[in-house]
Amino acid sequence: MSRQRTAKEICERALRAIGAFPITESAADGEQLREAMEWLDLIMAEKAGTMRVFSMVSATLDVAITNGTHSYNLNTALGADLPIDRVQFPIMAWIEDEAGNRSPVDIVTLDRYEKAYNSTATGVPTMIHIDRLAPTPTLRIFPPPHEDDEEEYTLKLIVQTYAPNVGPSGVTGTQPSGSILTNFRQAWQRWLILQVASDCGSGPIHKLPQASINNFDRKAGIALAELQGFENREHENTPPICEPWGM
Repeated sequence: MSRQRTAKEICERALRAIGAFPITESAADGEQLREAMEWLDLIMAEKAGTMRVFSMVSATLDVAITNGTHSYNLNTALGADLPIDRVQFPIMAWIEDEAGNRSPVDIVTLDRYEKAYNSTATGVPTMIHIDRLAPTPTLRIFPPPHEDDEEEYTLKLIVQTYAPNVGPSGVTGTQPSGSILTNFRQAWQRWLILQVASDCGSGPIHKLPQASINNFDRKAGIALAELQGFENREHENTPPICEPWGM
């Protein structure tokens, strides 16, 4: 299978593309490499926050529901299930009873949650809201099970995480390690290289002619469109379901 390159390797290829890392050199300039990794970190963060990236979609996570409780610190409630790169936003949710029976739970906006909220209402949860307050989002459920309900419930969540941190930090600029992976699958690597090259060649490392920047942008745009059209989607073999013609 195709090799999965580290963040450092992605940036080295981008530096080579803009002429900052000649093929005759054994290593890229350290300061230029750190700058390129900062831009890679920004690019990854933007994409993970503006589109579904299936390689950052979690397995099903468990939140144990405390009967009678509306509000939870999401990171604490997830416990050992908390993804390393934390929760950026929820995708799907279910409530599960002790027998393993699941019911879908709506993920709603704050406005809809507040309109439905009633401090005295209890029952099997039908909706949740997760705010976007970093770094500790709050999960709220409605209605909560009655505190005297002997049934134990578990909220099942599928989420998209943040992209991993690849931006150098610390006195020597070596944290995190350059060996960290991007969490973008192999098919995305050329797009990442082209996008880093475009950003770093626009002034942070080199000031390339505008025609060169336009060329990087064009290639990156084509690559991204192709990725979104096929790789960045779920693949299934069930037939599409739709209403009959004229319905």
